[in-house]
Amino acid sequence: MTGPEAARRLLASPLLRRIAGLWDGGQLFLTGGSLRDRLLGLPTQDLDLAVSGDPRAAAEAVAVRLGGRCFPLGHPPLVTWRVAGARHNVDLWGIEGGLEHDIFRRDFTVNALFWRLPRGPLLDLVGGLDDLAAGRLRVVRKENLVSDPLRVLRGVRLLATHPELRLTAESEQQLGRSAPGLRSVARERVCEELRLLLGGPGVERSLLLAARIGVMEAMLPSWRGYTRVQAVARLAGELRALQRAGGAVARAAVEVAVAVLASPGAGFPGAWEAPAAAAALAAIGWPPRAAQRAAAAAGLGEQLLPVLGRNAAAERDLAAQADDLLEPAVAWAVARSAVTGADSRVPGTALLRWWRRFSSRPPLLSGEEIATLLALPAGPARGAAVRALRRAHARGEVRNREQAERFLRETQIR
Repeated sequence: MTGPEAARRLLASPLLRRIAGLWDGGQLFLTGGSLRDRLLGLPTQDLDLAVSGDPRAAAEAVAVRLGGRCFPLGHPPLVTWRVAGARHNVDLWGIEGGLEHDIFRRDFTVNALFWRLPRGPLLDLVGGLDDLAAGRLRVVRKENLVSDPLRVLRGVRLLATHPELRLTAESEQQLGRSAPGLRSVARERVCEELRLLLGGPGVERSLLLAARIGVMEAMLPSWRGYTRVQAVARLAGELRALQRAGGAVARAAVEVAVAVLASPGAGFPGAWEAPAAAAALAAIGWPPRAAQRAAAAAGLGEQLLPVLGRNAAAERDLAAQADDLLEPAVAWAVARSAVTGADSRVPGTALLRWWRRFSSRPPLLSGEEIATLLALPAGPARGAAVRALRRAHARGEVRNREQAERFLRETQIR
């Protein structure tokens, strides 16, 4: 793409013309990922704006005109003001030390382009436009990776979200050398990049690279010396493919996808230790409840894998154990089978349909009825009896109240 071609594309944007007219207290420059993606022809509703004047005043003016709310992100002196509107998110920050300084402190050349609103010119001091046209992902300066090590993970993530980009050999080496710095980065920033990475179409190649250059090891030491990286990357790719399929399994695939990051610590693929997996996810900053759910769902998915579509009683028994984790467990099992070339989507969907019908029915015996029948006080024993009956009902071993009572009495005797 040439400079004139880029200018024509940007000049054709009604949104950019509108934004330029919302504030007259200084110059506005479109930059970062929002400019990069527009030049690539990718859809984006976000705007990254460098401001030559007061960024807070600019943000407040944009918020009033767009009907959004305005709030700061970060801490002085590095504060970004975000305007969260109904259709667009706009991030604004002040140009510290001049425009050239702002350009040379950026992460990658394709993110270091600046377009002055409303009519240009396009400023390119680092060869970013040529790199974008060639699909090259190149570090602006290695020092920038040291000043903010999150940029190492962002580089890997961009390979997942932007398959058209390729790291240069020199930049790949620079990311690897700077990867240990990720240990000092705020966990919530790391998690946001990982969410984007796991949802990207190039997640498989991204994980392979992250493992090879030490990025995964920097975040999770269990990746050191791990030999099944290819299997984990393939699984991540299949989970991402499920996310694009739509429906309940697609939504569940988003939830359980993060579990792939914990695979080495969990003993995958020969085993799956859910507590170890949850601990690994918590170590990278994943919210504790979400980490526990993803780890447990993956473990249930591993158990489902050999029986899904082959043994109705066994898969329904696991469904009763899984309860609200069934959808992500099925997503995991379907993705695992796809890695081997099998397609378990039909039996997986059938199991979910059966579970919705089954779980909507009233239980054969209530908890109080079970307690009275077995003379059980409130506590773990009563809960265990309720769960045992539910699983037996799911397997088809009991079908009415009489059979349920007999099952419970016989179970208690044993």
